[in-house]
Amino acid sequence: MAGSFIHFPQLDPILTARIEALASLADHLSEPVMVVSPTHDLVYANASAKQVIDDCPLLEQVREGGVFEHRSQPCEACPGKNVLELGNFCQEAGHAQPSESIAPTCPFPKALPLVGTQEHIRCVLMLGRTGRETMVLHSSVKGSFPLVKEKVVESNPLDVIVGKSEAMQQVFDTIRLVATSQATVLLQGESGTGKELVAKTIHQLGPRREAPFIVIDCGAMPETLLESELFGHRRGAFTGAVADRKGLFEEAEGGTIFLDEIANTSTSFQAKLLRVLQEGEVKPVGGNHPTKVDVRIISASNIPLEQLIEAQTFRTDLFYRLAVLPITLPPLRDRQEDIPLLVHTFIRRACQKHHKDEVGIAPDAILQLTQRTWLGNVRELEHAIERLVLTTQGPCIQASAVEESPDSISGTPDLYQMRKLAQSRVEKDMIVKALGEANGNKVLAAKLLSISRATLYNKIKAYNIS
Repeated sequence: MAGSFIHFPQLDPILTARIEALASLADHLSEPVMVVSPTHDLVYANASAKQVIDDCPLLEQVREGGVFEHRSQPCEACPGKNVLELGNFCQEAGHAQPSESIAPTCPFPKALPLVGTQEHIRCVLMLGRTGRETMVLHSSVKGSFPLVKEKVVESNPLDVIVGKSEAMQQVFDTIRLVATSQATVLLQGESGTGKELVAKTIHQLGPRREAPFIVIDCGAMPETLLESELFGHRRGAFTGAVADRKGLFEEAEGGTIFLDEIANTSTSFQAKLLRVLQEGEVKPVGGNHPTKVDVRIISASNIPLEQLIEAQTFRTDLFYRLAVLPITLPPLRDRQEDIPLLVHTFIRRACQKHHKDEVGIAPDAILQLTQRTWLGNVRELEHAIERLVLTTQGPCIQASAVEESPDSISGTPDLYQMRKLAQSRVEKDMIVKALGEANGNKVLAAKLLSISRATLYNKIKAYNIS
């Protein structure tokens, strides 16, 4: 099996297209990936699967030259077998859940259902272990978790993202699949769910890892400044442009640009960004000649872009170019089982950052933290843990410290939140005043505030301004 293997045994067109798209990504992965039909026929296997050809009965079906010798039955611990049995019983893909192998030596520990026409399960996608790490079982001791990653050669960029919940495991699987492709990625999720961290991880896992990774907050600057920052400008293009200046797209040549809060851009800027995606070139502000660029774009939004398309504040054609590979990050309330793991991680980071001896945390304190509603998601939890570490005098964070902490944990706003609350009130008053001066004309109000119309619409919705 020198290269990848692919064979379609009477599959419907929808599933065939999905497997072909998946193969275009998996062909470049170092992790073994394969697809198996309900009759246990091998439908697809990437080149990396040859590393484990002797460890999985399903791979025995194909040898050199891609010739079928016989059909093998899966082993008892096969997660793909579990998905197929559940799918055949339910007949509906929506009832089948991803499955994991209970055997630590299984080369394909995770299986996901693939659906076709009428949403019935037609095949199973099986994902193998990364070649840079092994999973080892540890004895169940107090305060530890059953599975621990042990590094073999080098650290895995995915390790910086903390999570063992099913929701996060699906995110990890998607990251592995999209990282080695050149396609654009759209990250969607609430504020504080870790979109920038995921973007950086995708960059570090891909072939552009040695090139620049540049982050820009599209909602933090006026449209003209945003264009100048990204596309560059020519001397004399505007007041203060005393010399030619390269934009960040040129600075990121060969690398990745992460466009955060892409929803807060105007439709005119979106048209220029669309040209970059379609033509692979940028035109500096005040310039006449475009410049070719080779940059991968990852974008993010904490507002579903579909809503902005309905409001006609986001271009449909740009959405489909940005969302070639979409990833939705779950809020913390949908992955509460990750909170204890996150708490321990943030305690360790805070102790290292502030040069403190590592402190522990009482089980009832963790329980209180797990039961809280974290509107700011992971970011809010991290800041809360850092404050608890700084204010704890003893060797362990107690439940009483969580209850008495003067921050979002106990429901009392801290200084940071009070400042943000005051800023929000001032901003809301300014928007109401601008709308009054513009007699309700949002285009004119946006100009008075020096922000894009999309940003104004988003803030009107956020502040519930009628």
